[in-house]
Amino acid sequence: MVGIRCPSRAIMEEQRMRDENESHFLEPKTLSAIVMVAVVFFGWQYYLGKKYPDYYKPKPLVQPFSGDQKAANPVESSAQKSEDARKAGANGHSGLQGSTVEAKGKSLSPSAPNVGGEAATGMIPEQHFHFENQLFSFDLSSLGNSIRNLTLKDYVDRDKSLIRFGTDDSGPLFSILLNGDEPAPFDLRQTSENSFEGLAKSRGGDIRSQMRIDPQTGKMEGEISVEPTDSFKDLTVVLAEKMMKPGSSSLFMPAVDKQEFIVKEDGKMERQPATGKDQISQGFHRASVVAIGSQYFVSAFVDHSDLIPSAHVETRDGKMLASVVYRPVTRGQPMKMKFVTYTGGKSLERLEAIDPELSEIVNLGFFGAIGKILLQVLRWAHSVVGNWGWAIIILTLLVRALVLPFNVASYRSMKKMQAIQPMLQSLRERYKDDPAALNRESMILMREQKVNPLGGCLPMLLQMPVFFALYQVLGQSIELYQAPFIGWIHDLSLKDPLYILPVLMGAVMFLQQKSTPTTMDPAQAKVLQWMPVIFSFFMLSLPSGLTLYIFVSTLFSVVQQRLFMRDRTKTLAVLDVKAQRVN
Repeated sequence: MVGIRCPSRAIMEEQRMRDENESHFLEPKTLSAIVMVAVVFFGWQYYLGKKYPDYYKPKPLVQPFSGDQKAANPVESSAQKSEDARKAGANGHSGLQGSTVEAKGKSLSPSAPNVGGEAATGMIPEQHFHFENQLFSFDLSSLGNSIRNLTLKDYVDRDKSLIRFGTDDSGPLFSILLNGDEPAPFDLRQTSENSFEGLAKSRGGDIRSQMRIDPQTGKMEGEISVEPTDSFKDLTVVLAEKMMKPGSSSLFMPAVDKQEFIVKEDGKMERQPATGKDQISQGFHRASVVAIGSQYFVSAFVDHSDLIPSAHVETRDGKMLASVVYRPVTRGQPMKMKFVTYTGGKSLERLEAIDPELSEIVNLGFFGAIGKILLQVLRWAHSVVGNWGWAIIILTLLVRALVLPFNVASYRSMKKMQAIQPMLQSLRERYKDDPAALNRESMILMREQKVNPLGGCLPMLLQMPVFFALYQVLGQSIELYQAPFIGWIHDLSLKDPLYILPVLMGAVMFLQQKSTPTTMDPAQAKVLQWMPVIFSFFMLSLPSGLTLYIFVSTLFSVVQQRLFMRDRTKTLAVLDVKAQRVN
């Protein structure tokens, strides 16, 4: 081991400049690296989608449905036929809340339109019921056991209108079809305030249905049993919803309230965005969860039967249609299906209470486990302050305090590395012609000085999962839907209407750059000067709740950096005094 002299004053001055430019998490350099990685990743995905369009098109139906061509697409005409049959039936009276009144009207005879698959065996009038509780209201028809006009009471739309599912534009939200495309003609009755039973007799067999509604969560539990005849082919449960008008989107301008199909096949959750630009028609062999969802709301079906169904999703005529198909293993074999349905807000807490399978519908990304913890903390903060905006600020400060030890560890590791830089420079000069010896002696020196060369990087890497988890939580949480903050921010799930937060974010980053001396190449410095503008542009269309988090986190980073810089200045002053004494 060679002897190393104490560093001179000139070296200390050089070290001071190097020290002032050490980067920290959420500094412009680090943030620019994150943005560049995101741009490259999403840009590459976009390029592949354009270069190989056939590969990224939805897969064709993997298992043809039994029966004729209509059965291959069981939702093709079911909504229209159900509507026609409903009009052919009687216009019955609606029951009061918690009660029903059976409709009295025209009978459906063999000479009437073909309703109830293979035609009903008897004269069955269509019945109408109206159900209402503190969560929602809906109309129930005996024709296909269909649910229409489900209206939520907890939320309103962006334009403050009521949120409805299963309107005339989309057809029934929920319906039961026989042999592919015919609504089953049930004889319904209300057995209690929150339950219904029905019996449908057709040439395909006898079908019994039960539906129980949980008034606390909105969960609907269904049970269907079939005593089939030889002509029975399948039973299909259909979900339908109207497509939203496609909004323009890009990497920096994501669309709001995107719609998608969600299917869980063989334990893997598949998501198929429905943009309205391309027609979708995709089949699944073994589906346990089928849903039609937007960013904050969902209509979902969860199977709990011994008989595993197949599924098919498609878009047609401005509608999103999802079918769950049950077939007997052998002809004439009795079938029994159990399932859970839910329509409402994508509250993770409520979805987990209804069915654990539904919790995966909320897309918290790769770091979902961390995201769930952060969401719990966010709810706790809201219970304390009563405002979701202040809750985000509290959550941000708690997260930054949590990762502060990692930042301190990174700072200490970098300070140790800085202290041995003069020694490393001497080794470089001594072994400039022998790289192997230089590496060996450098490792020996760092081992003796207890310096980890990766000590400054690992803490930053450990913080990345928290950053991305928070990004997903604040972008997906229905808790922020139409939640006001202060002043001009009336909805934390929408972008800042006056763009004040993005501008403040850019100003903070600009001041941070000006207060940090730099010795980098002038060309690189000019590029870095544009980072505040790029980040402000990136945040223009982000939800204001997410923008608030990024702004507060960056402000915290600036204060943290100034404190670290003050401590470093004192340390370098001590080393400078020692160097002067030696010289």
